[in-house]
Amino acid sequence: MAGQSDGETSFSITGGAGRVHYTLTEIEAAAGRINLVAQDMGEVAATLDSELEWISSFTARLQASGLQGAEATHFAAGVAAGGLASAQGSVAAAARGVQELAAHASAAARRYEEAEAETVARERARRSRALFDGVQASTAGIFLPLVLWWQYHVLRDGADRQGMRDTAEDMLNDGPAYIAGLLGPAVGLGYLLGRSPIEGRGRSGALPAAGVRKFVDWSGLARPGHLELRAVPAGEWHGRAGDWRPGHAVPDLSGDVQLAVDPSVSGLLAGSQDAYGYPPGSIAVDRLDRPDGTRAWIVHLPGTEDWSKVDSANPFDFEGDLEGMTAGQQTLFEQQQIVVQELMRQALADAGALPTDDVLITGHSGGGIHAAAAAANPAFLADFNVKMIIIAGAPARNLPVAPNVLVLDLQNDDDLVAAADYGPPPNSVNRVTVTSHRPGAAEGKGTGDVIKDAHDLGNYIDDATALEQSNDPGIKAVRDSVGLFLGTAAAGGGPATVSRKVYQGRDADGPKTEAKSKPVMPTVPRPMKPGRLFPEPDIPPLPLPGAGAAVTGGPGTVSGRP
Repeated sequence: MAGQSDGETSFSITGGAGRVHYTLTEIEAAAGRINLVAQDMGEVAATLDSELEWISSFTARLQASGLQGAEATHFAAGVAAGGLASAQGSVAAAARGVQELAAHASAAARRYEEAEAETVARERARRSRALFDGVQASTAGIFLPLVLWWQYHVLRDGADRQGMRDTAEDMLNDGPAYIAGLLGPAVGLGYLLGRSPIEGRGRSGALPAAGVRKFVDWSGLARPGHLELRAVPAGEWHGRAGDWRPGHAVPDLSGDVQLAVDPSVSGLLAGSQDAYGYPPGSIAVDRLDRPDGTRAWIVHLPGTEDWSKVDSANPFDFEGDLEGMTAGQQTLFEQQQIVVQELMRQALADAGALPTDDVLITGHSGGGIHAAAAAANPAFLADFNVKMIIIAGAPARNLPVAPNVLVLDLQNDDDLVAAADYGPPPNSVNRVTVTSHRPGAAEGKGTGDVIKDAHDLGNYIDDATALEQSNDPGIKAVRDSVGLFLGTAAAGGGPATVSRKVYQGRDADGPKTEAKSKPVMPTVPRPMKPGRLFPEPDIPPLPLPGAGAAVTGGPGTVSGRP
């Protein structure tokens, strides 16, 4: 972890280029390979030593023979022996150095294993402490209010020390142990005996998210649905969305809007802020024509927009969040389509994106979940060449983003939403996680305001602006990647011009029905009469007067009267 400070805001940065992180298996494998090299160099040194002995013995016998030219040969052999001796000494020294390196690598593997064991031990101790707290509360009797006050005080102290996000993650992971203890000593003992060994937190948040989605599906709070898409005219972007229904006429959609994008993380993330201002359920798709003639696309996603009910017509609702968080377990659920992901797919296809075009996705909160879910979906990556995602305040650590996709994950130490994935994001080369610490953010504010400000996208954009001055190698790699993607590195670093389209998605309940067209009856040409150039016209015979129908107009009538 690296700490960076810029002005009033400081940052903790993990992952990314220039930061070493290996697994225990990789360290052990490296130590084994280094040891093999040392063995090979030792064998080379032994071979050189035996060759040196042979040359020394040969020159001694040659000199003792008294043959003509023996003296000159002895001198040449001596020079060769000296060279071999020098080479043998160098190889032997190098072999010893490599052996020491192998020993250090093995020692590093042992230290890494000990560190992992220490982490597991801390997790177990935390679970045991949570279990004890639950048992203490269940047996407190009349002292229960005092016990609960003290436990709250400890939690609040932890939140002040490490931030609300980390405290919430601890509570989510330790919650089952606390509840088991709260149900009584017998249940707590059963929990202790029945729990499996803890191996860190891993993807501990994936199972709870799947459980919540299963519940809302079973209870009928969420119903399977499908996407309905429309392109939003520019006149509706910042006004109220009209009452649009599939099949009804809409204004001209052909005009794109030209925008200038600042070539920075904050400039790109501002696109997600724009998406909040468009009609509900809308995303922005920017077409970027680079100076080198290639084309790229930027997709901007808003966060959760509708909290009125679990399953609304807006794809960015609680059901949509669950779809994104459980994207890796999609086969467990009746609805196979991830509506927001399908919204991105259809919008990019309609805008003209090709599978070879580079794509960058930005997203805040729930939009960040969907950005990570798309970057972790092999089917989506097969259709679109996602190069990078920039997310803020998103609980997306349980989504295994493809290793060739660069991730910039912005978080805040008091953002409770970012804690919904139960732990910190993985520490990997392609994933840079930045946690901001905003001094004085809680001064004079209530807890609710602190939580709201911590998750606010505008504050995350301010963090990204301050982060531009960081010298961290991971952040520098992100800045370089943004410049290369936008093509501004070759164009002198000025703003990039994009053509924007806005697309609105609707989560319609039930399966998608295909429009049925009326069957077309085949026409049979009438035969031509001899001597006629065209077929006989197909005109029904007129009814005769007095045959049950009045005749009006036509031959034999005057002014339409018989």
